[in-house]
Amino acid sequence: MHKTQAAVFGLRVGHSTVADVWKAACEDIVECTGATRASVWVFDSSYQSLTCGNLYDGARRLHSPGDVLLRSQYPDYFRAITNNAKVVVRDALTHPATKGFADAYFKPKDVRSLLDFIVLHENVAVGVLCCEQSGAERDWTPADVACLQGIAMLIGTVCGLADGEDDPTPTPTEP
Repeated sequence: MHKTQAAVFGLRVGHSTVADVWKAACEDIVECTGATRASVWVFDSSYQSLTCGNLYDGARRLHSPGDVLLRSQYPDYFRAITNNAKVVVRDALTHPATKGFADAYFKPKDVRSLLDFIVLHENVAVGVLCCEQSGAERDWTPADVACLQGIAMLIGTVCGLADGEDDPTPTPTEP
């Protein structure tokens, strides 16, 4: 969690961007959990979509922007993450909350297990941290959940600070 802490501090003193925080968080998640990939997603103001601000592939050590997920296409996932604050799934292909991603995303990317945690800013959901495990199914441990929760709490403290405003929704991309 050290990279995330350093990036959050850098953002607070003007030496980092929100994009730097997201990249650090994804790297820390992969390092802490051993997951294949990690990503940071941001809700739109009406909670009808999630936009991927950063996706980190740990094997390739590559950061990239991601997709936009629409509530209308994945209502079971949106309901699960907003109602439960986390989604912990061993078999992502068949779990009720995540099976909607199977054909379009999980199968092409070989994703087998998923661990997601909501990001809150002043008790308002602003985004989601996501861990993906490829290759084989995985049982997520309490330590994995605690890692995501800790990083989500750190990110939540700086939402809205990127522009010096009190808006709790972080900007999806930074220059």
